[in-house]
Amino acid sequence: MKITLKNFLFSISIIFMVTTVSLMILYFVMPIYYEHTKLNEVANEFNKITQQLNNEPLDRMKKKIDKEVLDRKEMITLIISDKKGKMIYPFTSDDGESFNIQVREGDTVENVGTSDGMNVQLTRADRNNGKTMKHEIKDNQGNEYYLLGIYSLQPVSDASKILLQIYPVLLLIDFLIGGVAAYFYSRFSTKRIKELSIATNQMLSLDHTIKCEIKGRDELATLAQDINQLDHTLLMTIDALKAEVAKVEEIERSKAEFMRVTSHELKTPITSLMGIIDGMIYNVGKFKDREHYLEVCKEILQQQTDMIQNVLTVSKLDMISIEEQENELFSLKEVIEAKLKTFILLAEVTHVELIVHLEECELEGDKEEVGKVIDNLLSNALRYTRQDGRIELFLNQQTLIIENEATKVLTKNELSQIFEPFYRPDFSRNRDTGGSGLGLFIVKQILDKQGWNFSFKELEGERMCFSIYFDTDRMIL
Repeated sequence: MKITLKNFLFSISIIFMVTTVSLMILYFVMPIYYEHTKLNEVANEFNKITQQLNNEPLDRMKKKIDKEVLDRKEMITLIISDKKGKMIYPFTSDDGESFNIQVREGDTVENVGTSDGMNVQLTRADRNNGKTMKHEIKDNQGNEYYLLGIYSLQPVSDASKILLQIYPVLLLIDFLIGGVAAYFYSRFSTKRIKELSIATNQMLSLDHTIKCEIKGRDELATLAQDINQLDHTLLMTIDALKAEVAKVEEIERSKAEFMRVTSHELKTPITSLMGIIDGMIYNVGKFKDREHYLEVCKEILQQQTDMIQNVLTVSKLDMISIEEQENELFSLKEVIEAKLKTFILLAEVTHVELIVHLEECELEGDKEEVGKVIDNLLSNALRYTRQDGRIELFLNQQTLIIENEATKVLTKNELSQIFEPFYRPDFSRNRDTGGSGLGLFIVKQILDKQGWNFSFKELEGERMCFSIYFDTDRMIL
């Protein structure tokens, strides 16, 4: 059953029940309430008259009673008698003598009569419904009298019967009016719910432009805002997951490419090594000089050992997540000073001037991996600095800079590929001078994991500059 129909049936049922209960309450309560109200009015009126007549001359009492009768016209019939029950006002016998009455407060009119059994003729009281009230009063001379008030209430039973007769008509009218009101209310109350349902169904298309446009300050408007927020969060999460999936796919492609290139890089030297060994075994041509080619084989194996070690390093970097890496607080100045002991000797041998400016710099990270970065950067700087050239190393709390006077400045195309695995510029294809091509690739992997920005660019005077920014908010220019 649709919610509009449910709301309509519920509303019309409530209206029917409320109308029925209201009419029933009116039917049973109205007579009781009417009698209670009228009795209070009569009692108040009788008390007021008693106060007005008290301590007045008897003649003045009669005149006031006449005036009260004329003013009220109905409601209370007033009688004055002496303490013995003799009627003083207004009833007398046909021969002019007064009647004696015996009446108690609260007696019905049927009980009001003369002392000799004659009935009193009441002109303003309904004999079937009248009741009495009685108060003592005094005139101005101190004589005591009884003031008797006889009152009657109009019956409401007829009104109740009429109400019972018109009840079906009233119920039908209320049902019709309530039905129309319930119909429009149910349509209006479910309109925004339908709009909300349509909007949520449209959100299944993952369209960023679809929103629940529900105005107001009630619970439905709040629900619409919550749905919009939920939709926005879900879309952002989906976009983040897509980006993560794309990143993972790219990493997988990179790994596959890395393995392909690694296989090629390992295969070529091994093939050469096998050829040299075969030549030495069969004493072919120049390979008869076994001592020389044994040294060549050793160099090739050493290069392959270094390459395999670098490949293992790359694999280790891929396996260890940021959360798993062993971070510690260390002094980068001390790490560099420990590495410089070897590179200072190499610089003297290769006739390269090494200038060092070190300030204290404490960092939190993987000390061993940062040491590998320093090793690779200094090795590259020495390898690609011209003879009698200069290498300058600067360190402060925010930045590490290594500048060198390069044998050849890298082009923009070469700089864009320099961090790819096994990439060597055209001028360094020789393994003796160009290395394995994994050094800067490893540097990039470590710096990315540490979250440090870096740059590699050309400077004036045929110099190359590698900079690491430990302040992660700093932009690379």
